[in-house]
Amino acid sequence: MNRYIKAALFSVVPMLVSPLGIAQTVTWTGKEYIPVPVRRHDLTELEMPNAIASWWSEAPNRIDVSPVPGTKNILSIRALSKNPSQRLFVRGTNGTIYIADISRKLPYTPIVKVRNAISSFHDALQQAAKITPETFMRSMIRGNVMPGFSAKRVNTVIMSTPPYTIVARAVIKSPEMVGIIATWKKDSLQPSVRFNPVTFTVHIPGAGKLRMVSTNKWTLSQGQTATMYLVFTR
Repeated sequence: MNRYIKAALFSVVPMLVSPLGIAQTVTWTGKEYIPVPVRRHDLTELEMPNAIASWWSEAPNRIDVSPVPGTKNILSIRALSKNPSQRLFVRGTNGTIYIADISRKLPYTPIVKVRNAISSFHDALQQAAKITPETFMRSMIRGNVMPGFSAKRVNTVIMSTPPYTIVARAVIKSPEMVGIIATWKKDSLQPSVRFNPVTFTVHIPGAGKLRMVSTNKWTLSQGQTATMYLVFTR
């Protein structure tokens, strides 16, 4: 009997929580409009990153804009006509002027949250500071760049000492860690070379201390190459 109760609960929970998660987050850089979808018989909430001092629109007779009671940074927007498309200007108490694109043609979401690019950048750095070398390694192997990390393609020989030749192909880094995706091949007269992570050491200026190393092939023969992943902490 408990099995059927659990199944019923799992089928009901998504219906209860799904409306709460319908929100769009937009990062304001000042280079693009903030997309705000509206519908004639629905309200859209525009949540700004700081308190609102004033606002004005190009055609106030086509949309209704009002502050949400009890808040200082949220506006409620409703379409009053079949063609509400226009720009909405919002000035923050810090002096920043945000420009929103009000439109019925955008996919509708009832909540639009705006974040400043600077605060988003700091949030990403805080997330990056909590990432462990193990998590970073898994992310590189999967080909992902995690929040707070930047990636750059390179073509730099970082080791050319027998029995290995290693060439860096990409550098992924944060203030705390540096990851290198490289290719390696055997540089030895031996028929084959097995990569030994225990005895392997490499020094790269500015990268920090080598913490982890992995490869998709541990033994290479003549003419073979493999991908290598290195994680440094600094």
